[in-house]
Amino acid sequence: MIWESSYWKDDLLALSKKLNKVYKTKEYDEHLAARFEKDIMLALYSVRKLSEASKLSVGTIEKNIKVKAYKNIKNVTRMNWHRIEELYDLQNPMKEDIGIQKLYNQVIHSYIFFISTDDNQIINGFFFNSDKTRNDKLYYLDLTDFDNLITMVGKDYPTEANFIYDEKIKDYKVNSK
Repeated sequence: MIWESSYWKDDLLALSKKLNKVYKTKEYDEHLAARFEKDIMLALYSVRKLSEASKLSVGTIEKNIKVKAYKNIKNVTRMNWHRIEELYDLQNPMKEDIGIQKLYNQVIHSYIFFISTDDNQIINGFFFNSDKTRNDKLYYLDLTDFDNLITMVGKDYPTEANFIYDEKIKDYKVNSK
C-alpha cells in the first residue's frame, strides 16, 4: 500500500523530463533500449500501484489513451515474436482508445515490447501486447502520448475520497476526486 504518493508521482515527473532530454534526443543503441524498457515498465507499474492505492482521481483512472492497433495475421510464438512486420498488418493501423488499466496490464504482462524509432534512430514510441492478446493485435503508443499520461498521473492529487463498504469483497471501494 502506498501511504505517501508524492515520491511515486515525483518519479513519474522526473521520467517525463528524461523522456524529453534523453530518449527523444539520443540515438538508439542497446544500452539506451534497456534503460528505456525498464523505465517504461517501472512507470506503468507505478501507475498501477497508485491506482490500486486510490491515489489517483477517478478522472485520471477512467482516462482513455489513444493508441494504434494492428491486426494479427500469423501465430506469435517465443521464437518469432520479434518479427512484428510478419505477424501483424502494420500497413493498416486502426485507431483505438484503451483505458489506463488495460495499458498498464498489457505492458506489465507484455509478450511483445518493441521499441520504435524514427528515421534518425530516435525513440518515438513502442509496440506492445500481452500474452493473452498477442494473437489478436499489437498496440502502438506514441512517446508523446505516454509522456502526457505520466505527467497527468504525476500531477494528480485527489482532494476528496468516498469510501463504500462492499460486502462481496469484504472491503471498502474508494473513489477519489
